[in-house]
Amino acid sequence: MFINSYKPPKPIIGSDTEPPESYDLNCNIAVPQRLETDRVLVVPFIPSLHAKAYYESWSLDLENYLALSTPTYQSFLDFIENILRRSANAVAFAVIDKTKPADPRGNIPGRFAGLYGYTSISPQNLALEIGPAVTLPEFQRTFVTSHAVGLLLKYALDVPKEDGTGGLGFRRVVWSANPDNMASVTAAERMGFKREGVTRYSWVLPDGRPGKAVDSKRGANNGRDSVILSFCWDDWENGGRELVESRISRV
Repeated sequence: MFINSYKPPKPIIGSDTEPPESYDLNCNIAVPQRLETDRVLVVPFIPSLHAKAYYESWSLDLENYLALSTPTYQSFLDFIENILRRSANAVAFAVIDKTKPADPRGNIPGRFAGLYGYTSISPQNLALEIGPAVTLPEFQRTFVTSHAVGLLLKYALDVPKEDGTGGLGFRRVVWSANPDNMASVTAAERMGFKREGVTRYSWVLPDGRPGKAVDSKRGANNGRDSVILSFCWDDWENGGRELVESRISRV
């Protein structure tokens, strides 16, 4: 005999009213206050500062390749709260284009250009995944994606320094993409990620989303495969860091 007393946590209603100074990121790694190039700023995502600026530029088309659905502003706030903030192994980042005028909707020093994050963070195994990885339509095919991904790679893979600078010193960073989204796969490979293979049926998709059908005994929603790419510490130390720096400097 045994006991299993687990109960799923009750969903919490997301909010954009909590002030930045009291917003708890609830993450199991040291989260940088800011990562920055000459054109892009990456900071922790704070709903009261960033949510409206992001969602007002958001489009349903952005979800075509994602395994989530946030059709309303409130559902987006719920996603940030329950999937990212309430999980200690995840943290979201706001990506800001500093070359644009300041956005008055969130007191942002530039224009909100994307939503990125770290997920599946494992300090024990020194591994994490970059995701979500959403660059808003206006900023796609610009320097924004390369700068944002480059900054997140540098923080994850650079080793810590005695003065408190440097990065996390992790060994493995993962990029997961929808097999139909070859632009995402290509963008990752351009930044130095190496393709490892395909994980089958890695996601259960939202209601009505096209994907891989399953038999009705395993749920009504379609499934999705994922192309898995990785950037590991030895890649980083053997030319990867220089490749990322060159990608940032050329775009």
